[in-house]
Amino acid sequence: MAKILEAVFEGDFLDVSYGYRPKRGCHKALHALDRVIKRRPVSYVVEVDIKGFFDHVDHKWLMECLRQRISDPNFLSLVWRNLKAGVLEDGRESGTDEGTPQGGIISPILSNIYLHYILDLWFERKAKKELRGYAELVRYCDDFIVCTQYQGDAERILREVRARLAKFGLELSAEKTRIIEFGRFAKANAQKRGGRPETFDFMGFTHYCTTTLSGDRFVVGRKTSGKRYRAKLRAMNNWLRTIRCTMPLPQ
Repeated sequence: MAKILEAVFEGDFLDVSYGYRPKRGCHKALHALDRVIKRRPVSYVVEVDIKGFFDHVDHKWLMECLRQRISDPNFLSLVWRNLKAGVLEDGRESGTDEGTPQGGIISPILSNIYLHYILDLWFERKAKKELRGYAELVRYCDDFIVCTQYQGDAERILREVRARLAKFGLELSAEKTRIIEFGRFAKANAQKRGGRPETFDFMGFTHYCTTTLSGDRFVVGRKTSGKRYRAKLRAMNNWLRTIRCTMPLPQ
């Protein structure tokens, strides 16, 4: 099923999308983001986090997205049954009207199809054209960043993205969604205010403003996100606790 969906929709997906696609991926997404920030007139970054995306994909809207390119009722029925399979809780099956199958092989392609129609196309064909200056979207599955030239455009995009996603049953995390000044002038501007330039997280990395070793050229620095690092440490500690008394000592 996933192969069929990929064959149908892959040619429609826009260049702004990098997650779970052939010949793309996380490295190319990060490279594209670096290129946009370094070579384009970017001064602000909108860091966006969709709260529980995979658990809140609306089934009816998703089926409408699929119908844009698929008319076979048997195949659509198969996808629908897959979405409605539900999960077993205390021996009882519970269904839902939203969410994609967790761990399911078709979940990544379904998420790309959903966000292609409700976000990517909308941004490129409508929202982007109504802004005052330059703007670019970089998306890896449900993780995405919007880079803008002007603060007013960043504020407008954030309002419109929040309203757009709400129409399709999705909500932004208030704690993890924000606008920051970021780009070639951000460090100097922050120093004038007596502070330090802000950073943002994308795909498990913290991005920050810096320069080349010679100090004559702006570059985007990148390091492992502190949140990701702490999560890995917690996972390692939990694993060590589980095996501490179970692994036999060498004789």
